[in-house]
Amino acid sequence: MADSAEGAGRGLRSLLWSARITGGVFVAVLVFVIVVNFVHPAGEPMPTGTEWLGLAMFPFGVFVAYALAFRWGLVGGVLAIVCLFGWWAYVSFVPGILPIAMMVAIPGILYVTHALLSRRREQAARSADEAL
Repeated sequence: MADSAEGAGRGLRSLLWSARITGGVFVAVLVFVIVVNFVHPAGEPMPTGTEWLGLAMFPFGVFVAYALAFRWGLVGGVLAIVCLFGWWAYVSFVPGILPIAMMVAIPGILYVTHALLSRRREQAARSADEAL
């Protein structure tokens, strides 16, 4: 019994660190893209009001979501997924954008999965303690 609980705990830690590492990689890439675009603009005019809405979802919203997820996994993971879906809706559900959005959503999905499995494990442990 203790071996399965230890294995489940190790699996949950692996899931959490997979989310943190992949989320950290995306945060680093997003910071790089943001800095490069603002330091060396490509000769394009500043974004309009509606373009700022899209930028608020991706990359800024996703950046904030993954930063929050490092501490609050469920909140950050859900926020990242919502921002990416909102961004995909903003670009009118262009099919070519979907693979990018899905790839960037992987850490968010991992964070949400970890949070839900952790809660389920805590509830099972609590009910087992109450049964004793």
